[in-house]
Amino acid sequence: MESEERTAPVQEAAAAEAESAAAREPAQEPPAAAAGAESAAPAEQQALPGTPLAQFALEQQLARGRRLLEQEMRIIQSVDPAVKSLADLRSQPEFGRFDRLVKSGMAISDAYKLACFDRLGRQQAAAARQAAINDARAKEHLAPVGGGQAAEDGLTDEIIRNYRQYNPRWTRAQIAAFHRSYKQGV
Repeated sequence: MESEERTAPVQEAAAAEAESAAAREPAQEPPAAAAGAESAAPAEQQALPGTPLAQFALEQQLARGRRLLEQEMRIIQSVDPAVKSLADLRSQPEFGRFDRLVKSGMAISDAYKLACFDRLGRQQAAAARQAAINDARAKEHLAPVGGGQAAEDGLTDEIIRNYRQYNPRWTRAQIAAFHRSYKQGV
C-alpha cells in the first residue's frame, strides 16, 4: 500500500504533464456545450480542462508528485550519496533492472535498493574495512614515549637502554626492581 502511494504520484506526474500540455492549448467547446453555455452548472464547468479549478487541481497533483519524488531521491541519496538526480539514476549500470522494477509498481527507493544490492553491499563492506583500518591507525599516536610496547613490568626498551648505559651488567629483573623503588621514592 505504501509503495503504491509513493509510485502513483510519479506515474501520475507523467500523465499530468501530458494533460497540462493539452490544457495549454485553447480549449475547444463541443457544439452542444456552446449552445447551452448559459445553462451549464458550476460542476460541469469544473470538469472542463481549461477552467482555473482544473488547472489548480492539476498543479496540486504535480506538486504532490514532485514532493514524493524528492522524498524518494533523499532515501536513495542516504543509501548511495553518488546519486543526486534522475540523470544519475539513468547512468547507473543497474538502470535496466531498476526501470523494470519501478514499472512493475515498486517504490523508486525500494527498486533502487533491490537493483543495486550487490554493488552497494560491496561498497559498504569496503567502507567498513577501511574504517577499521583507520580506527586501528588512529591510535598509533597513543603509543608510549620511547617507542615500543611496555612489558608486564612497565619498562620500555628505551628505559632499559638508559639504565644499561650506566649499569651494563644489570638484568631486566634488576632494572625493574630498581625502577619500582625509584618510582615509589619520587
